[in-house]
Order: sequence, then structure tokens, then C-alpha cells
Amino acid sequence: MTLRSFFRLVAGLCAVHCLPSCVGLQAGGDSGPHNVGSIGPVYPGIVSYIVADANDGRVLLSYQPDQKRSVASLCKIATAVVVLDFIRGSSGDIDEVMTVPPSVTTLGVPSPLGLQPGDGISVRDALYAAMMASDNFAAETLGTHFGVKLSLAGLGGAPLQAFVSQMNGLRAKLNLSNTRFANPHGLELPGATGYSCASDIARLLNQALTTPGFTFYTSQKERRIAFLRNGMAQSLSVRNTNEIIGRNRIDAGKTGTTNLAGPCLAVTAPKPATVIKRPDGSTLVIPHRLTVVVLGAPDRFNAASRLLADGWSRYDAWRDAGSPAGAPSEYLGSAPAAVPAAAPAPLPAAPEYPPAPSYPPAPAYPRNSPYPPAPAYPQGGYQPVPVY
Repeated sequence: MTLRSFFRLVAGLCAVHCLPSCVGLQAGGDSGPHNVGSIGPVYPGIVSYIVADANDGRVLLSYQPDQKRSVASLCKIATAVVVLDFIRGSSGDIDEVMTVPPSVTTLGVPSPLGLQPGDGISVRDALYAAMMASDNFAAETLGTHFGVKLSLAGLGGAPLQAFVSQMNGLRAKLNLSNTRFANPHGLELPGATGYSCASDIARLLNQALTTPGFTFYTSQKERRIAFLRNGMAQSLSVRNTNEIIGRNRIDAGKTGTTNLAGPCLAVTAPKPATVIKRPDGSTLVIPHRLTVVVLGAPDRFNAASRLLADGWSRYDAWRDAGSPAGAPSEYLGSAPAAVPAAAPAPLPAAPEYPPAPSYPPAPAYPRNSPYPPAPAYPQGGYQPVPVY
């Protein structure tokens, strides 16, 4: 073996050894499990992006949409969905007061709202803090508080472990196979760094739109919240870190930034629905909504605004052409959704046929013997919380 061959062998072994620790950061090209293709174009300054129809998953624009990367606070979308699902499934109290746990001191970043361990904050205001101000202390508090409940409901383990397990249960439910959640806030911590991709974040945001209350916590530009410190109420104003919320009908989304992920943004915007009156008197309503995700984009707000405008242009052209079905790689789902068809022409009246002949009645058969009553089972059932 030559010296050059020896060094090539060592380099190859090192690369294989490093894969587990590097996965999700830059690895994973364009041919991931979803196989969502790059439709283009390539925009300078955007590492990965996707623009898709939020209703049927048609991809209109994309570049490296399946590339695994750190997505920073975009994972808080999953945090909010898990919390809101739990509250709805267990008839929980959105105004329940939680305690900021001591573990927030290990995050290595301050709270932008000034939260401290021991402070009391309601679930409602913690959701505003996490989703609007991207406060990691608020996300950690939500994860710890609801992790206790999930652990008692059957998931077991430590509170944060149970909560992250539920987040990854949501991931499996939505088939986000290029995603792994590691914590409720999205920070890259030793041994707890998650990853996702543009196409999975689009799927996640589309699911979040169906979760009651989600858009309410992300659509506001500013909101006053309160927390308790030493028994005294503190009030402050929370501003949305999403600078383009409210523009161009953008009504939901999430920002995210870390050194590893770079600036990231996920937004969604609707257009007025198309209402079609059919000849048979029925009405067909076709909703229109696009989802935009940009990852690693220093100028994320202008990038997302431009992609949204370009996406609408392509969407309108696609609709004007009759919404033709594309290849599977042009959809977020596993198969193209059915396109609403035009109302069929009325069928001619059926001809009149002679009446059917009468037949003698069926003979009487002996009745079956009655079955014994079902045994009484002990009371119980499923836990009143969604375990994905």
C-alpha cells in the first residue's frame, strides 16, 4: 500500500466515524427520504428553501429542500403544537401558572424577556413569549411543565425527556423523516442538537395551522404579557421577532437563529378562496394558502417576501392551467392530491322499465339461539391526552 493510499483510507474511516455527530448540520443532500426535488431557482444567500401550497402540498419553488440542517427556534412550532394538543386533549387550563425551572440556567443564553428561575408564568403567556419573542426560557418552562404531565400520562422518564419524546412522536405521525427534535427550544447543546429540513418544516407548519389557537399565538405584532416574581406581578410588552408578520397577508410563522443554523424563517399566507357555483346548485370552495421556509438566509425577511411573491405567480399560473398533477417529487405528500373536477354534465333521464315481477315471500327459518351477554370489563380506557 502506498503512503497516499494509506492516508485516503484513514480519511475515509474518520469520515464514517464522524457521521453520527455531523448528521443534520450540513449533511443530506437533495435526495433524502422525501425526495422533494429542487425546482429552483438558486437564490444567492439562501442555503435551502421551499415554497409550497399549504392545502395539497404542491411544491412551487425549492432548492435543497431535503437537506438536513439545524433549524434553531423553528422547532418551537412543534413545541407549541404538543402543548396545544395536550391542553385540548386533556381539557387543560391555558391560564395554569407554571414555574420557570432551574434548568434554564444551563442554556447559555439570557431570556430576552428577563425571566428567571422561580418566576411564575401562565401557559398562555409562555406561548406568546416562546412563539413571538422566541424566548428559550419560556420554551424550556413549557417543556418541563408539560413533560411532567406527559410522563404521568404514560410516557415515563424525566419531564424534558417525555416532552421531547412527544415532539418526536409528532414527527413520526407527520412522517418528518429528515427531522429529529432534541429539546423544546432549538438551541444546539452538547448531546442535544436536533435537525430538520425545509420540506419537513413546511409540513410541520401546515399541520400547526390545523391546530386550534396556533395562529393566534404567532400572528400578532405585539402583545402584553405578565409573570410573577416573588409574588409580585410584572407586566411587559412582547414584540414579534417576525418582522413581516401582517404583510402580504402573512398570518403565522416562526423565526429562528443560531450560529450553526444561521437566520431561518417559516411563514404562511392565504389569498381569498375561489368560490364556484356548480350547475347542480352546489358550491365548490377552493382555499389558497402558501407556506414559505428559508434556512440559512441572512436576509431572511426579504428572501421570504420575494419567494412568497414568486410562489404566488407560479401558483396562479398552475391554477390557470387547470392545476395539472405533477410528479411525486413536486409534492410534500406521498402522492399528488386530487384536483377538483368541473361539474359533470347532467345525465339523461333513465328509461322506464316494466315493474319487477312479484315473488312469493321467503320461508320462515328458525331463529338463532340468543347469545349470552358480553362480560363486564373493568373501567379504564385511553389517557385523555394525545400520545402520537
